[in-house]
Amino acid sequence: AVEPTAAAAAPAMAASGGARLAPRHHRRSWRALAAWALVGVGGSASAQMVPVSPPEEAARQALPAASEQKQVPPPQAGGVMEDLLHWAVQNSDPEKLKDVMRKYQENNLTLKDVYGKEVMDALFYNEYEYITEQLFTIADFRNATLPDESLTLALESLEEFVEQVDNAGNLHKMGGLLPILDLGLDDRGDPSGRPSEVRTQALLTVGIAVQNNPPVQWDLLSIGALHRMAARLPLCGGGAAVIAVPPARGEAESSALCGKLLFAISGLVKNNATIQSTASEIGIFNWMLGTGVSHPSLAVAKKAMALLDTVLAQSPELPFLANVAPAERSQVTVALLSHVRGESGADAGDIDGPEKALRLASRLLAVRPTFFLEGFQADLSAAGAVARSHCEMAFSAGDELCENLNALTARCVAALAARGGSEGEL
Repeated sequence: AVEPTAAAAAPAMAASGGARLAPRHHRRSWRALAAWALVGVGGSASAQMVPVSPPEEAARQALPAASEQKQVPPPQAGGVMEDLLHWAVQNSDPEKLKDVMRKYQENNLTLKDVYGKEVMDALFYNEYEYITEQLFTIADFRNATLPDESLTLALESLEEFVEQVDNAGNLHKMGGLLPILDLGLDDRGDPSGRPSEVRTQALLTVGIAVQNNPPVQWDLLSIGALHRMAARLPLCGGGAAVIAVPPARGEAESSALCGKLLFAISGLVKNNATIQSTASEIGIFNWMLGTGVSHPSLAVAKKAMALLDTVLAQSPELPFLANVAPAERSQVTVALLSHVRGESGADAGDIDGPEKALRLASRLLAVRPTFFLEGFQADLSAAGAVARSHCEMAFSAGDELCENLNALTARCVAALAARGGSEGEL
């Protein structure tokens, strides 16, 4: 299969037309000021066929057929701003408007003379032209003369843009998804030299775009994202033993970047059993269980626990749990107990880690009753009591959050007791 590149994606971007660059908070302020005026928001982008990586063909086919997917509308002129214009016209005083126009004509004034260029630029701001400029900037990320700050600003603009689900669906058509992924993973050719902070922002943008968005799942699969992301996991710890794809070369990644990598993987695999099956085959969930759950970064560990809980709820028959060695099960047990007791770096009053650990323990007991080794019942009961005590010190006795932790602990202990409290070999 032909490998798509950022350079190949660049022609899909339409000519920008010279839209003005501005920080997103600045644009928001002027948009609020200009809510009464006409704004033309339009643009077009040509889609470019990208060959599908053969290993991901089955996962791609499992997505809804194009005719069944929610159709992402192309950018259209008008919309809410045009509705506001119609409202303004319908609710204006014609006589006052005539008086205003007469004064403008007598003094040879234009709207720009009265309100200034900055206001007029905001009134006629074209988001798709602006975003296209940012995509050109991102596609040029291997240009050593391009400052990191410019890339960061462009990515922050994209982050805001793709929060809207239809905009995210248009990202690949505009030629933007591939260069953002290339920048985030930095796995093609020589390293780009971009710092971890810039690449972390790129992966965050990918993760936001794909959350609960099947068309973007389709697009990411078409550019080999699942296997490419899996290849980066060994650089977040644990080596390459469990990954069934060639591991990426490079130095160890930062915890912040690894957290955003897991965020992007989570959005790609959730809510699709066939994608989850492919992820299981190439070792993604083995990494989550063996390395992610016990990762020294609590943020990474929490993302791994949450993803495993979700995936096992949606696809309980996934085979990755079938051959987990006792030593690895023991490692998972120790990590979960540490999270429940709040010993893995959580701040005082932070119950998110204990809750995620208890939920994953409950899920593992539901799908693989014999996963935990002997003695886990007593250890978990004691750890749950510690978690409840910490919670009540941070909040109050009987607080709903603390009672929820207690209920989760009781559920796990009851499940273990029903199996005799002692688990055997798989």
